[in-house]
Amino acid sequence: MPLEVIGAGCSRTGTYSLHTALDILGYRTHHGFSLVTDPKQDPNVWRNSFKNKIQENEKEEYNSNTEKQIVDWDKAYGDYQAAVDWPTCSFYKELADFYPESKVVLTVRSAESWFTSVEQTILPIARWRFIHHWLPHHISLIQDLWCLTFVNGAVTDPEDESPLFDRKNMIQCYNAHIKQVKETIPSERLLIMSMEEGWEPLCKFLGKPIPNVPFPVTNSRLAFTNFFWDPMRQSYHDRPVIRIASSIMKVRDMITSKKKLPDSNYIITPTRTAVVVYILSKVLIRHFNFF
Repeated sequence: MPLEVIGAGCSRTGTYSLHTALDILGYRTHHGFSLVTDPKQDPNVWRNSFKNKIQENEKEEYNSNTEKQIVDWDKAYGDYQAAVDWPTCSFYKELADFYPESKVVLTVRSAESWFTSVEQTILPIARWRFIHHWLPHHISLIQDLWCLTFVNGAVTDPEDESPLFDRKNMIQCYNAHIKQVKETIPSERLLIMSMEEGWEPLCKFLGKPIPNVPFPVTNSRLAFTNFFWDPMRQSYHDRPVIRIASSIMKVRDMITSKKKLPDSNYIITPTRTAVVVYILSKVLIRHFNFF
């Protein structure tokens, strides 16, 4: 089925709240987490589109004879009527062209508050790239795709994610993304909204009656760790590497929020294991090609 609603807003701009709101309005809605928890989703669909975009941008190397990658958007979104969050927001233009009857929703918040939220939720996960070889294959593909396409233009070298931690760079990319969406999507197809506006602008834009329930506010910064890692552990049968990462991130959250810490084994065991995994990844993988 064709997409009717495309979310162009970056992650951490209220995209999961929008996801929940669209579900309430009757849409079956794709979210970035749908890609993470559903192994049937193929990250290569988005990766192929990214490769095509790179080829077209490198005009000195690109010509009409360059073989383009096949991008099967219906394979990626065939079961959904709406899509929000990453990776959809990074491919909003391609999707808007492919689904010309769709409407586009750009969720926004202040750039400073956006980066603070990203810095405290998503970015710590980027520091776990060294466990790439121990991740389920599906997750490792998503990890690579995310580093390449999270906030278009933020990362130019797929082996160097340090620009993601540069506040100035990220805010520039975030503002550039918003500007690009406004310039790319015709005003009659575009709704720009923040979560504080609630149901009215969204329902008016989509031609839907306002539901008799409060507008959802979900996936807050403080709840992100459980939101992200608990379904990951369930979807991948509590794989040790995911369980370790989950435990360490939860301890980090407890420290930063000054909550009472659990017993020492909860901290020591996953930390010790993570150190071993890190050493193996840095030492052994260089000498043995067994992954």
